[in-house]
Amino acid sequence: MATQPQQNDAMPTAAPGDTVVPDGDVCAANMLECAPGNGAYPVSFNLAWHGGAHLMAPPDGNQPAYVRAIADGKVVYLRKTGPNGKPTLHYRNVRTDDGCVVIRHDTEIGEGDSAKITYYSVYLHLQTMQPTLAIGKKIYRKDVLGTPGQIYGQYPQIHFEIVCNEANLKKIIGRAPGPVGAQGRTDAVYGDNWFFVPRGAKLFASEPHPFRDDDSAPAIGSIHPQPSLVTGGTSRDIVICMRYEKDCTLTTYVQDTDGNWSVLGAMPPEREAEYNLYKRATELNARFSDNCVAGLSAGSVAPSPSALFELLRFGRCIGERPAADIRLNHWRKVKTPDGDGWINLSKPNVRVYSDADFPEWAGWSFINDDPTPDSLCDSPTVKRWLDLDRSGHVSHAEAVQALNVEAIRQRMAHAICKFPTEWSKAGLEARYNWLKSPHEALTNPLSDADFNRLMDHARDFAFWEDVQDADFPPANECWHFPPTAFIRQFRQCRWLSADELEQAYPNTYVQNSGGQLHQAANTLSSAMREKYRIVLNRLMEKHSITRNTMRMSHFLGQGAEESRTLAWMDERRSEASCNSFYANRNGNDLPGDGYKFRGRGMKQLTGKFNYAEYWVYRGWLKRHEFTPSWWNHPHPTRPNIATPDVLLTVPYNTVDAGTWYWEATPNHGLPHSVSSMNRYADFGISSLQIQFVTTQINGGQYGLENRRYHTQRLYKLFGDS
Repeated sequence: MATQPQQNDAMPTAAPGDTVVPDGDVCAANMLECAPGNGAYPVSFNLAWHGGAHLMAPPDGNQPAYVRAIADGKVVYLRKTGPNGKPTLHYRNVRTDDGCVVIRHDTEIGEGDSAKITYYSVYLHLQTMQPTLAIGKKIYRKDVLGTPGQIYGQYPQIHFEIVCNEANLKKIIGRAPGPVGAQGRTDAVYGDNWFFVPRGAKLFASEPHPFRDDDSAPAIGSIHPQPSLVTGGTSRDIVICMRYEKDCTLTTYVQDTDGNWSVLGAMPPEREAEYNLYKRATELNARFSDNCVAGLSAGSVAPSPSALFELLRFGRCIGERPAADIRLNHWRKVKTPDGDGWINLSKPNVRVYSDADFPEWAGWSFINDDPTPDSLCDSPTVKRWLDLDRSGHVSHAEAVQALNVEAIRQRMAHAICKFPTEWSKAGLEARYNWLKSPHEALTNPLSDADFNRLMDHARDFAFWEDVQDADFPPANECWHFPPTAFIRQFRQCRWLSADELEQAYPNTYVQNSGGQLHQAANTLSSAMREKYRIVLNRLMEKHSITRNTMRMSHFLGQGAEESRTLAWMDERRSEASCNSFYANRNGNDLPGDGYKFRGRGMKQLTGKFNYAEYWVYRGWLKRHEFTPSWWNHPHPTRPNIATPDVLLTVPYNTVDAGTWYWEATPNHGLPHSVSSMNRYADFGISSLQIQFVTTQINGGQYGLENRRYHTQRLYKLFGDS
């Protein structure tokens, strides 16, 4: 709750131009965060802590948009708006609505107990409530909670905040609050990848051979050394952000004298690098067999294309675990303070992280240094940020100026802060007693009468002790998240919890056939979903399917038909039927090949040719070990695939064969520039686009109606409309 407006702290109705979120995303469209001094997070102009943000509702036709839940959860507190005539709601002669909903959110951001998190979202100053809301009621993302109300006469607005206790904060960020650890977490990985490169890194003018971990080492084979561009290596610690979003961009950060990190520069984007990861991984694998390393047995230490794909995608291997003798070098051309050049980002002293680590280089900070229990911000860190003239004193005028400086606003917008909630009834007077005394940012203290009126007003909004939920943070031990940044952060994490995967793939299978929806026989169960859920999440992230909801909808929509929502992972044909139908197709050239290489896995990998390509991708088979196009050769060496059932017996393989096919489908397993279905998924969810994707996956249009139904159903679930 914002404290009494002070002189020079006017609170006009927020206008779209006063928002602090950029255009072009759902936050900009639906979270119009009010400007500093008008309910912004985390402090006001008078240096009072403010645990959330005032949001202005965007228009929806002729009415303000509804207030909706940010994620699935359960209602743990509910308070309907007080009557219009209630005096304490008309503080300073303007109305403030007191309708309130608190939702508990239990979800997962990765694998294992350390990635199971609980947090709470608070929606306050609602004018009306959805009549069906009740404590204990299950809520789904996008469900309507009510309508926005007034905040000190400003309409339509709400106060919105996100909080958790310290135990869950540690799970959310993967450590105790503070700087990142020695290595990034692997239980949760999402968003951008970050590399901390200590000073002294060797920098090269030309791209080294992937066999080499140091290109200044003595010649080997026909690979000749090149000198490092900088004697003694790079002169400063640097951090490199690797972002895949169709292209790949490498941005370098350096530390400023004040301890913050700023952008040094970025390399030109590598165009369509995300779409071409499979091609690039295959090319790097092939270089271990080129003439440069002939006679060195380089092939025996060559990482598989799958491992190289993961290295390029994450900067490290997470799902793949290459043997110790495998040469896994990750060369990238980056900007440094000493010039541009190639650096090996796989060196042991290079530390690798993702956005799941909430790294300080991405702007995140953790504020827990306010020694006082009241609502006045006495954090030395925050005061240092606001102290523009470095005098050690922050006046009201200086706070106003500082909070409108873009760099400081961005710091505030990524500060996760621990301070007492403003919504607790206990200790209310003590928490706000500082308003009765002069302060560096408070030139007009309150009289006793004014203070008592403020306390009566505040009591009507307090609710903290009324929330009866075990994990709800204690009033004085509450961690507050910057609301917009929190939502942006977790829109990058599309890990599906057990409940979320059940919504996508429920036990009851609905099939669209002949233009009619009907329930079809299925054997899906919670146990079967859980058998594949972890690897499905891991592999969708590896193949950038989770980059946006269109990709997820296409991938899982096709999977709903191909695997009957994970229930059928091998083809439902008899041995005789498979041998007849698949004879002399897809590389099948021997009796029995049709059944041996029948459809298996999430995308029903079919035919000896596709099996051979997948075996090469995993490193189980070398390309030189069999004759290309063996089915047309008079005396071929055929690929040795003795145990095709590993696509059924190992859940990782079952799903991985499907995600590999997603990458390789447009060229039937052969790498070239158009080698990822993500490229086509990014064009949208239209009926025509689903038909095109179906043709690429299926080779025809079998089950098109059903694929279209499930893809569009899933987009409604995952998307924002």
